[in-house]
Amino acid sequence: MKVLIDTSPLSSGHAIRGVGTYTRELVEHLEQIEGIEVFRSSTLGKKKDVKPDITHFPFFDLFFNTLPIEMSKKTVVTVHDVIPLKFPEFYPPGIKGKLRFEKQKLALKTASGVITDSESSKTDIIERLGIPAEKVHVVYLAANPNLVAQKDAVIGKILKRYQLPKEYLLYVGDINYNKNIPQLIKMVKFLPENLHLVCVGKNFVEQEIPEWQWVETQLALSNVAPRVHFLTNVLTDSEEDLAAIYSGALCYIQPSLYEGFGLPVLEAMQCRTPVVAANTSSLPEVGGEHAVYTGTSAEELAAGVEQILSWSKTRREQKIKEAYKWSQTFSWQKTAANTVEVYKKILGQE
Repeated sequence: MKVLIDTSPLSSGHAIRGVGTYTRELVEHLEQIEGIEVFRSSTLGKKKDVKPDITHFPFFDLFFNTLPIEMSKKTVVTVHDVIPLKFPEFYPPGIKGKLRFEKQKLALKTASGVITDSESSKTDIIERLGIPAEKVHVVYLAANPNLVAQKDAVIGKILKRYQLPKEYLLYVGDINYNKNIPQLIKMVKFLPENLHLVCVGKNFVEQEIPEWQWVETQLALSNVAPRVHFLTNVLTDSEEDLAAIYSGALCYIQPSLYEGFGLPVLEAMQCRTPVVAANTSSLPEVGGEHAVYTGTSAEELAAGVEQILSWSKTRREQKIKEAYKWSQTFSWQKTAANTVEVYKKILGQE
């Protein structure tokens, strides 16, 4: 089977984001499957010297032209989520964006199939984009296999390098509205004063956007600024550093109002760190029975943290062990194999 994949996300700003990780891992693992010949293209799926059996666009933007107007007959598009359509007042597309949205939606409807990251996202794609249910296929993602639990000596060295406290809670990700960062920060005031919050992400820096203003406002209102630490350069610098920061945390918190998948939940579990997650969208799918689920308010998130802190050493070790085993049921080999099954279904090769 000849598969042409649009790899343009690897040469854009998406390279270090989730879309870049997905594209890179998918392509590399598809190339390892016998009988699959992968061709890469950085120009919207076009490669003149190849006649593919199927073309795959691993990225779909609601408000930018990421699909060609005319697509080849056998085309698959990955739509990770439709978050801007869930919270339209916080993701205004503008006039040009609205026009591009209509164009993107029309192009998507001509695709042979749509792949998405979770059952939650599948439901929203069917409802919000009008794609028939039989055309939408769920293929779960997986954590970065290099993010694993680190030894105490390594953790100590990394915490010292980043000047982090010994007892901290962790969040890794962006500051978009759906991430619910103001409530995450407010949560700190409901927890013992010795506990700090570490937020890892390139956007935790002063900037002229509403999302950062919300962060600054909440820091002031909750009076917890000395207990909140922002690390902006870890994700691009070192996987070992990030793994150590995960490993050293008392627990990881995913407070999101909505996630298409929520990779950090699996990353934390791989690093043997307990997880508190909001009981929203795809997060229960990703965490299974191995996260502590809460509401999205600061008080509810704090209660989830307190629950984990109340565990005995034996209970904590058992919970961590079970969560780690769960995280290993996800793999990029499985993601690639399930993607090939979608290709076969579309090509009638089942």
